[in-house]
Amino acid sequence: MKKIILLFLACIFLAAVSAQGLYTVRVGVFRDVKVADFAQLKGLGFVYGTTAADQTVEVFVGQYADQNKATAVAADLTTKGFRNAQAFTLPTATGQPVTVIQIALYAGNRPIDWATLEKAGQLYVESVDGVSKIMTGIYPDATTAANFLPAIRELGYQDAFIKQINNVRLIPITPFETGIKKPLIPISLQEAPSTLPPPENTQRTGGAPQTYGNDPDAVKSPAPPPFGGSGGTTSPAPATAPTTLPATAAAAGLPEIDGKTKRHSAAELQRVLKEKGFYEGAIDGFYGPGTAAAYDRAWAAMPEVRKYRLLSTLAEPARDAVSQWPEVAVLLAVSTDLAAGTGNAERARQLLEQRTAIFSPNGPLSPAMATRVKTWAATIWANLDEWATEDPLHTQVFSAFRVSYHQAQVRLEDRYMDQGMSAIDARDMATAMLQNLIGAQLDRFL
Repeated sequence: MKKIILLFLACIFLAAVSAQGLYTVRVGVFRDVKVADFAQLKGLGFVYGTTAADQTVEVFVGQYADQNKATAVAADLTTKGFRNAQAFTLPTATGQPVTVIQIALYAGNRPIDWATLEKAGQLYVESVDGVSKIMTGIYPDATTAANFLPAIRELGYQDAFIKQINNVRLIPITPFETGIKKPLIPISLQEAPSTLPPPENTQRTGGAPQTYGNDPDAVKSPAPPPFGGSGGTTSPAPATAPTTLPATAAAAGLPEIDGKTKRHSAAELQRVLKEKGFYEGAIDGFYGPGTAAAYDRAWAAMPEVRKYRLLSTLAEPARDAVSQWPEVAVLLAVSTDLAAGTGNAERARQLLEQRTAIFSPNGPLSPAMATRVKTWAATIWANLDEWATEDPLHTQVFSAFRVSYHQAQVRLEDRYMDQGMSAIDARDMATAMLQNLIGAQLDRFL
């Protein structure tokens, strides 16, 4: 009977903990700022932000289990010159459990070594009352996470472990939080730090951050109003991380793959599928039934692919048809991970404008252009191959890249051959399309 009572009390306690509210403080909206500009706030909690398309940053501080604490922090900020500081309730009731791997824990003002931590992949933080738990993920399930756990421990995180957490509690880590400069941004002289708060941009108004549990580049939705407020209009709940995997490998409307054409892309796909234990046939370059079945098995069961299938659902919805192909969506998710925050946004915009013309061309590439895209591909592959040898986690990411890239290349080649191109011309045009899709993300590997 005593055990039953204790179990009952434990259940009540756990229910109470799960029902506890979580709060944060919105500092304001600023332009041309970095996390170092808010050094004076570090004692109040973890400083983080969401960046809008106009490059303004909505800055927040802390996660608090006590509403009164959050309100007091907001009041303190107003005395420091942040006139629009306000406490908000985080919508944990709308969240979903997601699987992550916790790799580190930091307390107080102990410096966080972001450059080292980022080697584990996309990072997230839960930072309640000054204790920051660093996690990586998100994984489709515990089985997939378990496949990544040994590689993460080999990076030095021997105490890393798998856990489930409400995705609303996760803060996605971006270059704003890390302070790590993107290589593609020119280095400029910095002015001496000011003791005054950064100038605030008051055009944006909102509530709690919309990025919780989402990919840092995912589309943001409006957030709820502060404590008990109506906010004028009813805002939808923030987007939540999905717990189911998207699209099957053979979605409707895809070009049919010609199994009678021998090609390099099919041979490379067979090679990686054989290395991963999904293909047992000869590496002959023909995409026959055996290769198709092996790819379907890898799509369903290969942990690296399953991870990026899930992450592909967190990205901004594709505006063009080719980006919606299942293998391309996964390739884009892998490439975003490979970019590690260094993607060239301006180049990505320019490439998007050219995409339709490359997807539906008037004819094959010129010899000069064909040479250029082949040089690009050779350089990317050589540098990625070297990068993959640096640690086991890189090898896993590279495996997902190889599978999705070669499958996408095969599919694109068939599209162009269906338009009347020769196998060679289709190969070069498919490479140009792949460069258009992921070139901006992979600039760091050139």
